[in-house]
Amino acid sequence: MKKQFNLFLLLVLGAGMMTIQSCSEDEGNDPEPEVEEQVITCLPTTVTESEEGNTITINYEYDANDVLVKSTKEEDGEARLSTYEYDADGMLSKVITEDETAEFLYAAGSTTPERINISTNGQPSSFIVISSSAGNITKIENSYYDNGEAILSDVTNFTYVDNKLNSSISESYDPTTETFVTVAQISDITFDGKKNPFNSNIAFAFDGDIDPLAITPENIASGNIVTVVGTEEVTLPYTGTYTYNENDYPITSRQSLANFFNTDYTYEYTCK
Repeated sequence: MKKQFNLFLLLVLGAGMMTIQSCSEDEGNDPEPEVEEQVITCLPTTVTESEEGNTITINYEYDANDVLVKSTKEEDGEARLSTYEYDADGMLSKVITEDETAEFLYAAGSTTPERINISTNGQPSSFIVISSSAGNITKIENSYYDNGEAILSDVTNFTYVDNKLNSSISESYDPTTETFVTVAQISDITFDGKKNPFNSNIAFAFDGDIDPLAITPENIASGNIVTVVGTEEVTLPYTGTYTYNENDYPITSRQSLANFFNTDYTYEYTCK
């Protein structure tokens, strides 16, 4: 019966289309032009993070072209200013704080950096190597310098299903034994289908390291975190819950681990 109903609906729509075409030919009236839906982008101006009584607030500033140029991170009564510089193609080239400079390097034709060189007080201190495929980050390797020698610190690999982040595994590296130790695994990641407040902009994802979840198009809704507690491997459920503005951007969120460890966020925007 359902198949017959769908066929009937198709025939009715087809007849209607033929009628419209017939009237257009007879009367010489042009069809009404389609009205494009206006796309509104919201830029975060203030993000507040609260966890167990501790609060971190980040304020963002933009230039006349809505490009992020400054952020101020306030924590424990101290303020940390970051400035953002871009190359001639508009891609992020440097993030500069009081004592640290991060320089972003790109492969030809890529909009995802392949390496971030970090210097502290003018001296090379660490670097991040980023592997990507089809615009998705697949691996992040963190290294630091010890007496001028580069030492690998940790590696995180990411996997995708239908072009969406699905799982990751983080491993720390022991240079003495030259072995990797799994720190945490995240699997079965799902998203909310709404808009990420940071609009996939890598400038928001960098705060001394890279947070891939800050540059996903949507917000994480759930996942499972596998880690070691003592000597036992345990699986802890992770959930993200949100309220949204009229443009589908979150205005509040709670990130919960095992329904016990909670981090709350509030977001303020300017929308255009």
